[in-house]
Amino acid sequence: MPPPPPPPLQEILNVQYALRNRSTNAKHHNSKESVPADELTEDLQPQLHADIKAIAAAIVADPDSILTTSYTEQERRVDWISLKNKKVLSAAGEILPLDSRSKPGHKILDHHMRHFWDVKNYKGVNVRSLITLAAMEKALLQNVKMHSTPYVSELRRMLTMMGGLGNVTKYGAATTKAIVQYFDAKLVLDPCIGWGGRMLGTLAADTDTYYVGCEPDPTTFAALDAIVTDPVMYADTDRVHLLPQTIEDSLLEIQGMPKFDMVLTSPPYFNLEIYTAGEQSTTKYPTWDDWVTKWLRPTILGCLAALKPTGTSCWSVKNFRTNKAYPLADTVKKIHEIAGWRLVKTVAMTGSARPGVSRIQEVEEELIGKDGTKSIVKVKKETRLSEEETFCFKRLF
Repeated sequence: MPPPPPPPLQEILNVQYALRNRSTNAKHHNSKESVPADELTEDLQPQLHADIKAIAAAIVADPDSILTTSYTEQERRVDWISLKNKKVLSAAGEILPLDSRSKPGHKILDHHMRHFWDVKNYKGVNVRSLITLAAMEKALLQNVKMHSTPYVSELRRMLTMMGGLGNVTKYGAATTKAIVQYFDAKLVLDPCIGWGGRMLGTLAADTDTYYVGCEPDPTTFAALDAIVTDPVMYADTDRVHLLPQTIEDSLLEIQGMPKFDMVLTSPPYFNLEIYTAGEQSTTKYPTWDDWVTKWLRPTILGCLAALKPTGTSCWSVKNFRTNKAYPLADTVKKIHEIAGWRLVKTVAMTGSARPGVSRIQEVEEELIGKDGTKSIVKVKKETRLSEEETFCFKRLF
């Protein structure tokens, strides 16, 4: 009699022990310990490997099974309440430690931003394109070794690591809430909205905070509009004004608005993220120098002009490497410095990385020979990506 087929994906994905309990070795069942690779060979576990092949094929046939997540209205409502109730400042008014793995508000974002994993890096690669039969089989087997639960988030993480991508992240709604509360901002401008985390965090910061933002990508804008019209948000979204265009096309309208308390944004990382449609700054200015001179600097200066004299300019950026190294964080700091703004606060969110940033990085190491001579060599190493930081500036008087 042939063995029974593997269960449907909904009985495997995100279900604790769902894969380990299909092992013929009973000690793997209901175990949270890592499993040695030599106990999971195909010779010892032919049925487990057959199941993994079938599960991988089902995922390849339906990539959205691990790329998109739908939440009920009640789940989204609880998520929104948890963000509004989350304590982000200490009794002394300092920002509490922030971890990107704690994500109140992100069920709402994940529910609506269904194209999130379709964003490509500068090589034209996205997570969806990494879902092949061989890659999924490898990711599933690795999951059995390392984890008791085949979480879709872990499968995506393994795919991104094997494919040389970084972990794609949304800016933390709780991080936004903390920054807005820390500086007591009421009117917030976001020139590059992106995935909506800063929008949710601003609204959750207080009952009288207002958010204005620009998003030229039509698919992303439609998802933002869906968030704004989500029934769980009905009491709060009258405090949002979305502009379906680039910041450079919006500055004239923005200059006619009341002055803002804060600019809070995470700009495009030059050529790192390629969205599904719509005009992008890097398509207009394809070289780094042009992009900095004709887009980044005018955008920052235009946003500074929209702030109150006591306002705060906050930019989430880091120096990064794609085809070459780009000093984005250093450049943003320099533009502010020349404009007469000083860095007053740096907020770090751990565990974050941009798409396209490989965990395998080429680094320089100093080698010392037996005779004492020194040499510099380049080696490839797997690195833990650094924290993504938000730099906050105030005007010098």
